[in-house]
Amino acid sequence: MFNLMRGCVTLAAVAGIAAMVSGTANAAEECRDFGAVGSGLSESIATLMALQGAVNVAEARGYTVQGEAKLVSCESTGIFGTECTARSRACKRAH
Repeated sequence: MFNLMRGCVTLAAVAGIAAMVSGTANAAEECRDFGAVGSGLSESIATLMALQGAVNVAEARGYTVQGEAKLVSCESTGIFGTECTARSRACKRAH
C-alpha cells in the first residue's frame, strides 16, 4: 500500500513538473506578424515578390515562419504594374 501511494505521489510530481516545463516553453516563444510589399509588371510577379518578401523579412530578423505567407491584397498601379501586400506569422525563442 505504501509503495502504491509513493508511486502515485511520484507520478503527480512528474506530471506537475511536465506541465510547468511545457508552460515555460510556450511562454519563452515570441511570435509576431511580418509584412512586405511586392511589385511587378504582372499580378503573379507582384504576388510572388510580396509572399517571398514577407518570409525574408521574418527570417532576416531571426524568426522562423509558421506555415505559409498569406496574400493580403493586390492593386493595379497603372502603367507601373501591380503592387501586392503579404503577411507571414513567425516565432523565435526569447532569450
